[in-house]
Amino acid sequence: MTTAKMHRERIFETIAPLTGTTTLPLSSLLDSPRRLTADVASPIDVPGFDNSSMDGYALAAATVHELRGRPVPVRGRVAAGSRGEAVEPGTGVEIMTGAPLPAGTDMVVKIEDTEPGRFGAETITIVRPAEPRPGTFVRRRGSDVRIGETVLRAGTMLTPAHLGVAAACGVNDLPVLGLPRVLVVSTGDEIAAEAAAGINDANSVTLSAGLRRLGVDTEVASVPDDPQRLLDRVRDSDAQLVISTGGISKGAHEVVKLAADLDAGSSMTFEPIAMQPGGPQGCGRLADHAWLALPGNPVSTLISFELFIRPALLGLADHEAPREVAHHRLAHGFDEAPPAGKLQVRRARLTEAGLEFVGDSRSHLLHSYAEATHLVFVSPEDAGTDDPFSAAGDRLMTWKIA
Repeated sequence: MTTAKMHRERIFETIAPLTGTTTLPLSSLLDSPRRLTADVASPIDVPGFDNSSMDGYALAAATVHELRGRPVPVRGRVAAGSRGEAVEPGTGVEIMTGAPLPAGTDMVVKIEDTEPGRFGAETITIVRPAEPRPGTFVRRRGSDVRIGETVLRAGTMLTPAHLGVAAACGVNDLPVLGLPRVLVVSTGDEIAAEAAAGINDANSVTLSAGLRRLGVDTEVASVPDDPQRLLDRVRDSDAQLVISTGGISKGAHEVVKLAADLDAGSSMTFEPIAMQPGGPQGCGRLADHAWLALPGNPVSTLISFELFIRPALLGLADHEAPREVAHHRLAHGFDEAPPAGKLQVRRARLTEAGLEFVGDSRSHLLHSYAEATHLVFVSPEDAGTDDPFSAAGDRLMTWKIA
């Protein structure tokens, strides 16, 4: 039976050709993480000039030394965003935090180290001078970043700090992983508005929310158990990738499987994965589109997205996790026997006592998923040492989801 690790690799191979490099403005990267595809060098020094790190007085160190304890004439003010005139020896100038040091000065005395200790005085007396050294309370040009320095590395998952660095360096566009347009298809007569025994479609909502938070352009469709209608709907779409839910198990109305039988060009593979929930899976090409077929139960759908699709769209390597990883003990032990030979994915809350399962392992209990803070991976006993979901001693691997 195919393992979750093997299926994850297969999903990565399906999605990778649909991605590439695109250049996006910083404004479009604020809400969703993207992976950088090339190094970024700074075109400027940061800071771009020597500037004050304090509100105070800009002077020459020689002036501070010579006039220690004596009045120092103050000649003007330099605010952030302006440049002051050159300062004559023996005088100082009021300076605000971030303002450029005027010519003739090389250090700053804090306002609280002077009398009268306020701006607007014609003279000041330095009452608590530090040893007068050039550079005191001065941010030197290029002290953060030098022109030409690589500030962001290819492969970096961009965080707010990375975006801030780009902005500070005047880099307004970044080369990032391009994402495919996705058509999300919910299948089944039971989600049709006219169904006599219908259910509300949660799958299209959870998948669309997960995709759009990654920055994926998403289209949604609902198709009943009519394989030809499914093929026609997908062929009409300009999406690069189809993610369907339902229609791939062992029933008599498995519409995705039936559609694959009708399509001579289909290369879909349908096989059970050694995991619970989320066992039924499909992958390949159908209706001239790359296609990922997920099970229809809502917890199975969401766990499949988290384990297989989300990391691939983030551009992760096959050993990397898309969520914060840790290992924790169970607070009360197992409440049911894990399935033999399968990876079981449970939902839990992390408490002071350890992990407490929320709900049981059944795949329709979406509310318990929403109440959970962590996904918990219960690996089969024969899991290999390279299995990305394996335990560590008596501690189970977890992904933080809330």
